[in-house]
Amino acid sequence: MRNFLVYLLAVFIGIAPVSVHANEGIVIDEEVPIEMDEEENQSPESDGRIPSDNFEEELNAMFENLGSQVHNKTALTSATGKGPDNIPYMYILQHGTPAALTIMNLLTGMVTKTFTLEHSTSAWGIEVDEHQNVWIGGTSSGHLYQYNPYTKKLIDAGNMLRNKRDTAILDISVSDGKIIGSTAYNGSIFSYTPSSQEYKDYGQISRGKEFAKSVQFDNQNKKIYIGVGSKAELIRYDIRTKIRKRFLPKEYRNEKYISDIKMADKYLFAQTDPGKKLLVFDKKSLKLLKEFDIDSKTVSPKDPTQDRVYFTKGGMLLFYDLNDQEVKSTEVSLGNRSAITLDFIELHNAEYPGVTLTGLLTNSGEYFLYNLETGKYEKRQAELTPLPVTLYTMLETKEKDKILVNGYMSGGIGFYDINQKTTTDFKDMSQIESATFMNGKYYFGAYPNARVIEFKLDNENLSNSKTAEIVRFKDFGHDRVTALLGDERSNKLFIGAYPETGLGGGLLSEYDFTTQNTRVFENYIPDQSIISLTQIDGYVYGSTTVFANHKRSNAPATLFRFSVDNPEQAEILPFTIKASMISSLLYDGNDKIWGMQMESYLTTILKLDTPSILKSHQLFRDVSKTQNLYLDQMETYMVQLKAYYSVQTQKP
Repeated sequence: MRNFLVYLLAVFIGIAPVSVHANEGIVIDEEVPIEMDEEENQSPESDGRIPSDNFEEELNAMFENLGSQVHNKTALTSATGKGPDNIPYMYILQHGTPAALTIMNLLTGMVTKTFTLEHSTSAWGIEVDEHQNVWIGGTSSGHLYQYNPYTKKLIDAGNMLRNKRDTAILDISVSDGKIIGSTAYNGSIFSYTPSSQEYKDYGQISRGKEFAKSVQFDNQNKKIYIGVGSKAELIRYDIRTKIRKRFLPKEYRNEKYISDIKMADKYLFAQTDPGKKLLVFDKKSLKLLKEFDIDSKTVSPKDPTQDRVYFTKGGMLLFYDLNDQEVKSTEVSLGNRSAITLDFIELHNAEYPGVTLTGLLTNSGEYFLYNLETGKYEKRQAELTPLPVTLYTMLETKEKDKILVNGYMSGGIGFYDINQKTTTDFKDMSQIESATFMNGKYYFGAYPNARVIEFKLDNENLSNSKTAEIVRFKDFGHDRVTALLGDERSNKLFIGAYPETGLGGGLLSEYDFTTQNTRVFENYIPDQSIISLTQIDGYVYGSTTVFANHKRSNAPATLFRFSVDNPEQAEILPFTIKASMISSLLYDGNDKIWGMQMESYLTTILKLDTPSILKSHQLFRDVSKTQNLYLDQMETYMVQLKAYYSVQTQKP
């Protein structure tokens, strides 16, 4: 299939997808922990109608289930607690389809049980209550789960979301038998009391803020602290008076999120993202007391033996002294690691007397133990179960003998051999947003940090395939490489990226393989992001989405072109339909470019000598944000529709 590339639904390979992407997978390396992809749980825009009454019959006739293709051992977050006989456990949430709760004995390091979390592909909120029940907030459908270590049973308490825009529980806080949860994509807050099954929906906590990223419940004072975005804001909600107080200082309001909130005595700790600043507030007055750098995902609860909380920075385990408000070091080096979670536990072991600090260090399940009494420190590895993951990106090898299938969020590649009907795993790869092939190598746009990865495929021995990063655009405020095009004549790679924290629209970049130099043109199409590139006769043709930096451009999506030799000068081409997204540009090898636009049209765009729209044809209502077009000798067009929608149609 010509240009058989990117964004194919998992139904083609056999894993029923829960949701499809349109921002936090990522390679399981030591550089940065996995974060929730904002597109993981897109708010539904359509009414969910299937475009054909005979959809199921058509699907069964068209597709054969080839089984799960990508499996990963991905630890997202964790908490600690005690079971019968004071056995210490680490409860690890794993990404997968479905997600899973892995229960590990911290004393022996042995995994005792793994439960699947039906209805969730990941889970970010986890907390252990005073009775040692484990509470989990899931994504994709907002289910709340309870694990009881005494009965050893997992209970699905059901969907906690009431707003149609909400699809995920991002964080939970548990106190005195009440669970407070925060959500996306409506940025709501809810409470649930299991004993009475009482539920309360507090609604969107801040107008226009879609992500209630973090939450802490002060049950004693009946107040809820919420970190929202984007842009970042901190809010205190008084349950008794219903008064909402915003208290994030102005200098931090250009941050994207408040990603974590913790309480310790009279102090409140709030972490900015992506700035990685830890802000210390007086919980009562809301006055900012201190700010310092942090690279752990959180701070610990208050040390039960001393007035301090722990965190990591620069590979060191540090603590903040609550008495003199100074940052101090434990002198414990984590190497190139930073903590994902931090909790206290008693191991009841001679080597680890009293209280021990523990937490995840990597998404592959590496964790540490640090004894507060003796200073003993060690790293260990949790033996996680590999889980199937939702499929994200797919392409055919140049030899047309294998299909490369990329996993959502946690990455990885499954090589499906078409002739042998077998799959081989390749782990060292992030979530792929875009791809191209040139000079005998594949180039992938990797998430996060907007990296371009060079991939040299060893077709004889897949395990010998090599990867190398050639450029990244994180420092330009970008997180996704959304378009790639290789031009072998000029030996250049053209790159379009989506901004997350910069100003204006997405960049266009030119990477010259001969000189290894990179040129970057920021805000290339003002306030829009480039999502598709194709090439014809010395010109690169591109298209955009109106979304950039979590804002929407006032102008409709743009079709443009530039000379391969002069990418600085963009020529805006006529496109009379007011679309919010023009994607999947494909040259038919004759005289036309085909593409998709979000408002459900299949469009032939231009003749090469005088670019103009020749034809626009509506295929279906309710096509999702992520639709893409694939061509097969211009005889069949495959249109990707949201979730399970996959329909074959004839050329209009």
